[in-house]
Amino acid sequence: MGGSSSTPQSNYVKSNTPPQSGRRKMSANDETTSQKAALSTGLEETVVNNASFSTPPVALPEAVQRNITEFDLAAYSKDEFSVSMERNIMLRFFNAFDVQQIGFLSVETMEQLCKYLGDPISADEIELLTREGQMTFDRFFEWWGEHGKRSAHAFAMVSAAFSVPYHQQQLLVEEVGEKYTPSYRVNFFFKDVETTELKQISPWHDIPYAVRDWVRTTPESSPTNRYNFICEIPKWTRAKFEIATSETFNPIKQDMKNGVPRFYKHGDMMWNYGAFPQTWESTDHVFQEGVKGDNDPLDAIEIGMVQLTTGQVVPVKILGILGMIDDGQMDWKVICISHADPVAKFLDDISDVPKFLPGLLEALREWLRTYKICQGGVENKFAFSGEYKDAAFAHKVIQESHFMWRNLRQIRQKTHV
Repeated sequence: MGGSSSTPQSNYVKSNTPPQSGRRKMSANDETTSQKAALSTGLEETVVNNASFSTPPVALPEAVQRNITEFDLAAYSKDEFSVSMERNIMLRFFNAFDVQQIGFLSVETMEQLCKYLGDPISADEIELLTREGQMTFDRFFEWWGEHGKRSAHAFAMVSAAFSVPYHQQQLLVEEVGEKYTPSYRVNFFFKDVETTELKQISPWHDIPYAVRDWVRTTPESSPTNRYNFICEIPKWTRAKFEIATSETFNPIKQDMKNGVPRFYKHGDMMWNYGAFPQTWESTDHVFQEGVKGDNDPLDAIEIGMVQLTTGQVVPVKILGILGMIDDGQMDWKVICISHADPVAKFLDDISDVPKFLPGLLEALREWLRTYKICQGGVENKFAFSGEYKDAAFAHKVIQESHFMWRNLRQIRQKTHV
């Protein structure tokens, strides 16, 4: 996979907890091992208690030719899954949790499977779908398709209520689950210095988009060019991590397609890729070139020398912006650099970048233009004929996207927990 990871930041708390089965006839370790083996190798036809289980469809020819699994092929492919392939993949997940191969899952195990896939099932849905406390694969697969359509564009607006102003030193980040699986999450917590209470927070809604220093030497109204950048994809890696806008507290997770983790087939990301909190590109707003927003937080690319970590939050300096048009939607890419980076003191605007980092802007734009081609997609287009706009223009876009986020919060209503 991508390049080696740097040492995690000091406020990282790692907790790898693989999914556990609800059945008691096998140990937790045995069941976890069985699940991993089933997910990685698939299952052949099995007959237990005279019940025949479906054999997954024949592997795709390209997977056979390249001597890789269908999972690896799907992780890098942009092509939509066929119904048979969707069923094949979901059947493997189902069978991995059906460790005794009895053809159905208990309610408890069903809840664990859905939680592992990052799409929890409600008690009401379980009651409707199960018969005598059992869930068959056919009923599960039917629910999965319908539930996915309903929740695809839903936003989770839950955030924490602070008794004191946010400060980065009180931010804690925790990894849970196994990396590169559907269970992996990067959760964010905030330690209240007054009450010592540890609260889970939303990186999207609770971390301020602009850095608010406790001690200032300039008036509050004066811009400081210090914004909070949340790293999703560290440089020299290719796993497609992103803020989960539809999950409660919006943790960072790996982008999934029917339970399969996604990676950039084009190659490693050469910069730290992430987003600005408290921003949103509205699908109702018409941007340049007559296109609308992509319905996500504002993307940012940090061009410094240091590899950040997934979930790391650093103050950055805004240098400029590139207007990428992805599938007919505006997908702004704010170009920035960490204030702690050794090159930052030499860069104040986009025009300074070629002087100290020659070739970087051209390489970045070309990577963004072509990265989908190797996955069977088409090249991306750019507003302003691919011209980078300066820092002043970028600041306006950030303020505009923050205003859109505030409107989104008012429409969807902010929820405190």
